[in-house]
Amino acid sequence: MATTDRAVFRICDRSRSRTRSVITTFLFVIVFGCTLLIHVDLCVASPEHQGWLDHERRINLQNINGLSKVDQGYSTRNEKHKEIIEQASHDLSTRLRLLSNSEIGITNMQAIFDSLPYEEKKRDEEQRLKEMVERLKTRFEKYLRVLGANKVMVENYYKFHVKEPITLAYSCCDMPCSKFKSHNLYGCKISKETSCDLLPPRLPRGAFNPGRNVSEVWESNTGYFPSVKWQYFISLEGLHNEYPASSFSHACQAAPGSSGVKDCTNIHDIRHRDVFMRTIQPQAKHVVIVMDHGNSLSSTQMIIAKAVTKHLIASFSDDDKIAVMGMSNKPKFAQEDTCLNHSMVAASYETKLFFTKFVDGLQKADATTNHTHGFEKAFEFLEELLHTSPDIDKVMILYVSRGLLSSLTEAKQVMEVLALHNARLQHRVIINTYPVIDDTKPIMYEKSFLHTVANQNYAKYDVAPKLKKPIIRGMMMAINSTRNLSSTVGKFYLPFNRTAAKGPVISVPYIDKADGALTMSLSQACVHTLPDQPELRHLIGMVGVDLHMEDVVQDITYYSHADSSYAFIISTQGLTIMHPSFQRPMRTTIQPMPTDISKFEQHEGFSEVREAMLSSADGEMTIVLHTTNQTAPDGEAETVEHTAQYFWKKVESTPFIVVVKSYFEINKQRKLKNILMNNQPDLLYHRLDLLPNGHMCYHLKQLSAPDTSAVFLSANSFINPFEHLSEEETRHTVQSYIAFLKDDTRLIKNPGLKVEVRNDVAATGRISEEWLRRFKTSNLNDYIIRRYVGTPSGVLRTFPGTLLDKMYDPTKRQWYTRAMEYPGHVTLSAPYLDIGGAGYIVTISHTIYEGKPAAMHGPQDKVVAVMGMDITLGYFHRLLAMSIHTCEHPSVRCFLMDDKGYLIAHPGLIDPTGKGPAEQRHITHMEPLVANDILNHGGFVQKQLCNRYNDRTVQRYFSFNTSFIGYLTNLVHGEHCAKYHLMHISGTNAFLGMVNHTCDTATAFCPCSMYDRLCLNCKRMEQTECECPCECPLEMDFCSGEPIGIDDRNPSCPHDPEREKLAVSEKPPILDLKQCATTSCNHRKTRLDCMGVMDCQWCQVQQDGSTPLDKPYCASQRVCFGGVVGSHSPYGDEISAEPLIQETVGVKSTPVGPVAGGIMGCFLLMALGVYCYRHHVHRHNHHHYIGTLPDNPNNRISTYYNDDDQEAAEDFGAAGQCHTNFVLATFDNPASVSPYRVNTWYRRPAGGCADSSDHGYSTMTPREDSEHASMPCLDPFSIGGGGLGGCIKDRDKFRPQPTPSGGTTTNITVNPVPALSSRPGSVSGALPPPPQTVLRRSRSPTPPQTRLSLSAYCPIPEQTVLGSSLMTTIIPPSSKSSSPPFNATNAQRHSVPGMTVLPSEEHHITGSSIQASAQVHLIDSH
Repeated sequence: MATTDRAVFRICDRSRSRTRSVITTFLFVIVFGCTLLIHVDLCVASPEHQGWLDHERRINLQNINGLSKVDQGYSTRNEKHKEIIEQASHDLSTRLRLLSNSEIGITNMQAIFDSLPYEEKKRDEEQRLKEMVERLKTRFEKYLRVLGANKVMVENYYKFHVKEPITLAYSCCDMPCSKFKSHNLYGCKISKETSCDLLPPRLPRGAFNPGRNVSEVWESNTGYFPSVKWQYFISLEGLHNEYPASSFSHACQAAPGSSGVKDCTNIHDIRHRDVFMRTIQPQAKHVVIVMDHGNSLSSTQMIIAKAVTKHLIASFSDDDKIAVMGMSNKPKFAQEDTCLNHSMVAASYETKLFFTKFVDGLQKADATTNHTHGFEKAFEFLEELLHTSPDIDKVMILYVSRGLLSSLTEAKQVMEVLALHNARLQHRVIINTYPVIDDTKPIMYEKSFLHTVANQNYAKYDVAPKLKKPIIRGMMMAINSTRNLSSTVGKFYLPFNRTAAKGPVISVPYIDKADGALTMSLSQACVHTLPDQPELRHLIGMVGVDLHMEDVVQDITYYSHADSSYAFIISTQGLTIMHPSFQRPMRTTIQPMPTDISKFEQHEGFSEVREAMLSSADGEMTIVLHTTNQTAPDGEAETVEHTAQYFWKKVESTPFIVVVKSYFEINKQRKLKNILMNNQPDLLYHRLDLLPNGHMCYHLKQLSAPDTSAVFLSANSFINPFEHLSEEETRHTVQSYIAFLKDDTRLIKNPGLKVEVRNDVAATGRISEEWLRRFKTSNLNDYIIRRYVGTPSGVLRTFPGTLLDKMYDPTKRQWYTRAMEYPGHVTLSAPYLDIGGAGYIVTISHTIYEGKPAAMHGPQDKVVAVMGMDITLGYFHRLLAMSIHTCEHPSVRCFLMDDKGYLIAHPGLIDPTGKGPAEQRHITHMEPLVANDILNHGGFVQKQLCNRYNDRTVQRYFSFNTSFIGYLTNLVHGEHCAKYHLMHISGTNAFLGMVNHTCDTATAFCPCSMYDRLCLNCKRMEQTECECPCECPLEMDFCSGEPIGIDDRNPSCPHDPEREKLAVSEKPPILDLKQCATTSCNHRKTRLDCMGVMDCQWCQVQQDGSTPLDKPYCASQRVCFGGVVGSHSPYGDEISAEPLIQETVGVKSTPVGPVAGGIMGCFLLMALGVYCYRHHVHRHNHHHYIGTLPDNPNNRISTYYNDDDQEAAEDFGAAGQCHTNFVLATFDNPASVSPYRVNTWYRRPAGGCADSSDHGYSTMTPREDSEHASMPCLDPFSIGGGGLGGCIKDRDKFRPQPTPSGGTTTNITVNPVPALSSRPGSVSGALPPPPQTVLRRSRSPTPPQTRLSLSAYCPIPEQTVLGSSLMTTIIPPSSKSSSPPFNATNAQRHSVPGMTVLPSEEHHITGSSIQASAQVHLIDSH
C-alpha cells in the first residue's frame, strides 16, 4: 500500500510538474511572439537598417510624383535641383583643386619650376635626326656583317660537304626540356649552349647539315652582339638549323625534364616560311590559287585541300600578287562585291590572313566541279593583270583538286580553254596541279588528267595549239597528307627557274610565333659555285638573322621631347614601321597590319609631304595645324594653331626613312641650367632590393621606403633603351646611376643616361620634403596610396619610394596622357585595379608648366612634368556622401564620370551583389536612362569614331563637352518616375550626376554586347541612339589599301594605355618586413568610417554573394574583397573567416509580428489539446509500468544522451578525424584562395606560418562549396598546431589533384615543402590520413572564433610575381611513402588521360624563378 501511495504521489507530482512546464512554455511563447513583433517593427523603423538590403522595397514605397518630406531637401522642383547640383559641383571643384594643390603639391611643384634657372636652347631637330639615322645605319651594318659572315661560313662548309658529307643532326624535338632555360630577351625557353635542327620527315639521305659546325660561331656572334635574336640556316630540302636551341613548343614551358611534343616535328613547315620564299625567289610572283570544293571530295580530301591551299597562301610576301577562289559548279570569292572577284592583290599579312579565313570557311558544295569554268575565271584574273602590267614575263595558276571529271568530254574542253587563253597571254602561264588523294578511295583518271593539265599536253586530247611558241611546263604533285608540305607543295616556285638575289633581304615586322615578340628578319641566299664554272650557281639554301624590333626602332620609339614632337619611321613604299600611335614593340602582342603613313598623319597638306619623303633622300617641309580639343582653365574652348615641320632622311642600305615631326611655336625654346644636388636629401633609386634603405617595409604588396621618395628611370631615360631593358641591373650599375646623378662637379662618367635626365631628377627631388610633410600631417593618409611626378624624359619620382617594373614607362600611362590632353586641369582617371595591392583606385593628375616667374600659365605653355596621386575608389564615394547628403537617400544615386563617360564613382561600383567593383564601367551600362536622354542634348555629348589600323577595327566612343556651362535634366519625358541632373565640375575633366528613381520601372535601354566589344549594329551610327562603347571591323579595299566607304574619313586612334606589371625582384623576397602602415579596419564601426580606407572593405554579404550579413563590419579586403565575405581577391591573397550563423533577412513588413504570434498561438492550442489527451490516457495506464521501474535514479529511459557521447567519440576518437555531418561541417574553416579569373571552386587550406613554403598555391578541387561542407573528410581544411609555429608541420600534403572536365591539367612544382612522413602502410593513390589536430570541433550551435590571428596567418612575401598563367602547387610524396620512385615506366603505368605526370623533385622550379608565396596576377590598370 505504501508502495502504491508512493507511486501515486510520484504520478501526481509529475502531473503538477508537467502543468508548470506547460504554463512556463505558454508564457515563453507569448513573450517570444511579442518580442518578435517589436523587433520586426524596430527593424523597419531603425535608421541602422536603411541600407541597400531593402533598397528595392523602399523605392516602391516612394511617391512617384516626388520625394517625401524626409528626403533631406531633394525635391522635384527645378530651382531646388539647380541649387543642389550647382552647389555640389562647386564644392567638388573646390575640393578637387584643394586636393591636387595641397596633397599632390601642384602649386609647390609649379613654384619650384618657376624658380629654376633656364637658358635658351637651339632647335636641334635636324641634328637629332642625323644622329638617329646614323645610329640605325650602324646597327644594320653590324647585323649585316653577322649575316654575311654566316653566309660565307655555310658556303665554305658546303664545299667540304661535297667532298665528305656533313650530315650530323640534333633534333630540337628530341632535346630534353631540362636543357632549356628562360631568358629575358626571349619569350620562350632556350639553350645558348648549342644549336638544334628542325628536320622534315622525308629528309633525303646525306642532306647537308652544317648545324654542329656553326654552333660555336653563332654563339660567338651572340657574345659580340647580344641584341641578335635567332641565327639560322634553311636548306632547299627543308632542314632548319636554329641557334639558340629551342623546342619551339609549349611543352617545355610546363614540364621540366620532359621532351618536346610531337607537334614540334611539323614546325619546319611554317617557321620562316615567307622569309625563305622571299629570299630564294625575291622577284615578284603573280599567282592565282583555285581550290576545288565540289561534292566529289571526301572529308579527308577537303582537309588536305584546305591545308595545301593555306600553305600556298602563307608562302607569299608583300611583293607578290595573288588571287584565291573556291570552285565547284561556280566560282566563290572571299568578297563578292569588291575587287577580289576580278583583281589580284598584294600578298600582305592582312590579305593572307583574310584569304586563309576564307579557305577555312569553305564548305563542301552540293554540286559537281566545273573545271572548265574554274580555269576560265583564273585566266580572267591573269588577263586583267597583264593588261595593266605587260612587262611581267611569267604568271602561274595553282590548281588544288581531286581531278574527277563530270563527263568524258570535259577533259578536252578544259584543254581547249587552256590552249585558247594561254595563247592570248603569249604562253606566259605556268600551271601547277595538286591532286588530293584519299587512300581509302580508288584513283581512276584523276592524276592522269591533272598531269596532262600541268604539262599542257594538248596533243593527248587532239587540241591544236593556238600559238607556235614554247610552253612553260608546270608540275603535278599528288598530296595524301598534311605533313611536310614545305617539301612538296612548298616547291611550287621551281618552274619559274629564277636565280636568287645576291644581296640581303629585309623583312617587314612580324610576330615571331616562337616567342610571340615583334621581330624583323635579315636573310641572304647561299650558293655554291665551281672554280672552273663561276657562271653556274647552285642554290644551297639561305641564312637568316632575326632581330628584336625593340632594338631596331629604339631611337624612334623613345624619341622624347617636351613640346610633343615625335619621330616615326616608314618604308620606301610609304608603309608605317613605327609611329607613336603604335604600342612599344616589347608590348606588342598582335601582328601589326601594314598601313600607309597618311592614315596616321591626317593633316591637310600632308600628301605633298609624303610624296616628297618617298622621292628624295632627305628634306624638310612645313604645314599649319589647327587644334580645337583643348580648353582653357575657365572652361572656354580654344583653338590653338601649331606650325608642324617634317624633317626626314633615308637610312642607307635599308628600305627605311626616318622622320621627325616638330612643332614650332612663337616662343623660344628653353632648357634647365645645371641644377645642383648638394642641398637635397640622399638620392634613393627604386631598386630597394639591390640597395636597401634603412627603413624598408611593404607598402601593401610593394617593397617600399616609407619616409622618402625614390627615383625610377624608365627606358626613355637612356641613350640605348634596349640595352637597359635587356640587361640585368646589378648593384654596381645602380651605384653608377646614383653617383652620376649626385655629381655636381660633372666629372663622373655618364652611365648611359640622356642629358636632360640629371636636371629632371634634381628638379623633381625638391618636392620630396613637401611630400614627407604632407605624409606626416595629412588627414587623408588612410586614402592616399602614393604620390608621383613624371617627366617627358622618362624620370619618375614616387612617394613612398617603391620598387617598380623595368618595363614601366610613365609617359605611356593613362594618368600622363590624359593630363596632357587637359593641361591646367585636375584630371581624373576611371577606376582600375592597382597592381600594388590597394584594390580599385582612381588617379588624380595635373600638368606642370615650364617655369615662368611672375606670369600666368596657360594651355599654350610647354608642359615639363605631370604629377599624379593614386587614391582609393571608396574615397570618392565617401566624398559624395559627406558633401551631398542627398546621395545617401535610398532612391537617389550620385555619380562621377570622366569626359569619355566612364564612371569614377557610382553606387554600382561598390555594390557587393555582383555589379562591382569593375573597371571601365560606362554610363551607358549603369545609367541607360541618363545616357539615352543626354544624347538628345545638342552640344553636350557626341558619339565619335576612330580607326585603329593595327587590328583593323573602328572604335566607337563618347566625348563629353568639358566647356559646357549649366546643368542638364530630363529632356525626353518617357520616364515619369525618374529624374536626373548632370553638370560639369569646373576645372576638371569630370561631371557630377544625380538620379532620383521613385519606381522600379525603367524602359530605357542601351544595347551592349555581353560577350565582346562588338557593336550590335555596325551598318549605322545615329547620334541619338544609345549604345555602349564598342568596335566594328574596319573593312578594307585590298586593291587600293583604303578603308571601304565612309570609314576612310575617320581619324586614327591613339594607342591604348599600357598595362602595368608588378616588379619582379631578382633577389629572394624579404619575409621579415612589416607593413608600412596599418589602418586598423576592425576598429571602424560604421560604413562611412570604413569606406575608402586603404586595404579596408565594408563586409555586407555572405560568401554566396546574396545573403546579407546580420551585422556588417569593417575588415581587410583580404577578408571580404568587394564587400563579400570570403570572396576571391584578384591578388589571390584572400582570407576566409569562419562562417557566421545568420538569420535570414527577408523582406521587412509590419504584419510579420502579428502573423507569427497567431501561428504560435495556434500551435500552443494544439499542443495543449494533445497534452491534455495524453495526460488523461496516461493517468489510467501508469500503474501498469511505473511500479516495475527500479528505484535507481541513475537509470535512463533511453540511450539518447549516450548516443551523443558515442557520436562524439566516433568523430574525434582519432586525433584529427573529421566528421561527415553536414551541419557541423558548416563550422569548418574553408579558406579559399583564388588567383584572378579562375573558377570559384579554387580552395586553399587556412592558416599557415611565415616559414610555410606552400606559398598560397594549393591544388584546385572540382567540387562545389556544398560538397566541401558535406564531405570534409575528402578534402580536409584544418591544420594542426604546435611546432615551427605548429601549423605547417601537420598540414595535409595529400590534397587530390584537380581534373576539370573537358580538358587537361598542367601542373608545375612550385617551391615544394619537404615531404612529411606518411603513416605506415599508406599506399600511393589511396585516401591519405587526416591531419593531426589539437582543436576539437565544437558541437555547440555557436561557431568557433574566426581564425585570423597572427599565429595562424601566412604573411605574403611581396614585390614578387609568378606570371600570368595559373600555377598549381604539387606537394611531393613522403620520403617514407610506399609509392614507387618516379621513372618513365611508372609514369606510363600510372598516367591518366588528361593529366600531366611530373618528374621527380630534382626538376622543381626554385630560386629566383618563383619567389612568391601567393600568386599575384598581372592585373592592370586602365
